[in-house]
Amino acid sequence: MKYRHSLLPSSLNGLRVFEAAARHLSFTQAATELNVTQSAVSRQIRQLEDHLGFPLFIRQHRSLTLTGEGKEIALLLTRQYSDLNGMIRQLKTKENAPLRVKVAMSFGVRWLIPRLHSFKEQYPSLDIVLTSVLGFEDTALRLDDDDYDVAIYGLHRDPKSQYHKNMLRKEYLAPVYSELLTKTDKAISVDELLTYPRLHPTPDRSDWREWLKRNHKSELMNNSGLTFDTLDMALTSCFAGQGVTITDLMLVVHELKQGYLKLPRSATIIDSPWQYYYHCQLESDAVTNFITWLTEQLETEQAEMFEMAKQQGWQIIENQN
Repeated sequence: MKYRHSLLPSSLNGLRVFEAAARHLSFTQAATELNVTQSAVSRQIRQLEDHLGFPLFIRQHRSLTLTGEGKEIALLLTRQYSDLNGMIRQLKTKENAPLRVKVAMSFGVRWLIPRLHSFKEQYPSLDIVLTSVLGFEDTALRLDDDDYDVAIYGLHRDPKSQYHKNMLRKEYLAPVYSELLTKTDKAISVDELLTYPRLHPTPDRSDWREWLKRNHKSELMNNSGLTFDTLDMALTSCFAGQGVTITDLMLVVHELKQGYLKLPRSATIIDSPWQYYYHCQLESDAVTNFITWLTEQLETEQAEMFEMAKQQGWQIIENQN
């Protein structure tokens, strides 16, 4: 009896190796992903090409390019592997499985965790497992990772990226300070605020640079003060009265309401080049309920922040680009 899929190689491992190599356009990176040697990847690709009777790659000095046939097969394999992986994930999901949420560190610590009790009140029997990362770049988060059900992350706006499909909200930046710094409960002006030491929440100091640029004060940018690699450390320093920092206001709404942090008089709030997004690895009632709760909470609090800005005389500048 003739094998039904006689055009396929007898071992499908070569197809798996090819899919990884095509996705990375690198035998070395494919070998790292599959935990094999680079020579093993090269050998598997050669054997697959011999079986098919046509080349899959154009091998150039220090680079790989897919042939036309290679592109078609790679596209089909990537889609099929993704669908199969998703189906297996669904089959392995049990009714009592915990909801696994991977979240950007500052968003998790400063916003999600303090509000998570309201979600648990609605779904008390659902267990939740939270994990965090310092930042989400292509190297930190892959959409086909299987260690989370929902990921929440912040990235620079890029409509062409696969990571930017489900936007949660914009990030709104403004400078803040503590009364421990100014030794007075009277609001200070923006010019006065800029005379105090700067607390930079990112090593590249991009938040301060963007805010000053949008306020036509780029000439006042300086690298003095303290520089941190997380917003949480910068805010802790700010609470201690060590200087002024710039922050996503949605992460400090409670502190603003309680007076622990203040904005200067007639402060300007800008929408950041960063935005928050989410990605779901599977469809389930738990995931749907969590995303619904999350978006409703954020919409409500953003409206409250806008109302607070109106009452306090803060100006919100939206970038039209």
